[in-house]
Amino acid sequence: MQLKTIVCSGVNEKNDVFQAVEFLKKHPNVEFGVQCSPKKASFGTARFNWLKELCSKLDEAHIKGRVALHLNEGFVTSFCEGKVPDEVDELLKESEAIGRLQLNFKIGRERFGDKKVPDIRLLKKSIDEVEGHQIIVSASEANLAYIQKMHYQGLKFDALFDDSFGEGILPEKRKAPLFDDVLQGYAGGISPENVAGELEKINQAAQGNVFIDAEGKLKEDGAFSFEKAALYVQNAKAQQEVISQRYFKGKEY
Repeated sequence: MQLKTIVCSGVNEKNDVFQAVEFLKKHPNVEFGVQCSPKKASFGTARFNWLKELCSKLDEAHIKGRVALHLNEGFVTSFCEGKVPDEVDELLKESEAIGRLQLNFKIGRERFGDKKVPDIRLLKKSIDEVEGHQIIVSASEANLAYIQKMHYQGLKFDALFDDSFGEGILPEKRKAPLFDDVLQGYAGGISPENVAGELEKINQAAQGNVFIDAEGKLKEDGAFSFEKAALYVQNAKAQQEVISQRYFKGKEY
């Protein structure tokens, strides 16, 4: 197993932009996940303005592709219906700081026009419009059949395992990747304190590149904490080194 990206989700307008930029400078394999919905990140909101400033500062620092927009509610349904939200479109066109878009839909929860599942053709239309930016979709049990259809029809995406769907519930064991050619991610209850053990579980299930994503356990008094995030990243990197050394020693002997 090789830990490609460590995602720190939940960064937002409560956090200092300068501190966020410095954090990404210090940790080159970290990605910030920012929750975006019409209520929280429409034009003129504090979060949208903060995102604009963050992306501008990252562009000035030549830091590319290190922010992921996690689309929720009306933003994700609009995207799945073939219309990239105007706010998202503007951010993508103005900045190179955004690398991935996470589509937080769950089959059976949202409606997409008059349908219970997204129309693959319309979803592909939006994905084509944001060419150059990778898509992340939830590989929860509810979505499994749909993302298998996405894969079969040639849509490119990264998959994220989190059956608790953002509730921060830690699974007893981690699942093997669904597809050989899809980057697999793992979330659900990961914290600075348990990330080493969770990476051991993931290492038992996955052999290739993976990413991990933590959010709830990175908060202090309800807000994202750079201190907690730093410990999470530090412990994840240390455990990756342990796993790598064990692998290479096994190869050598």
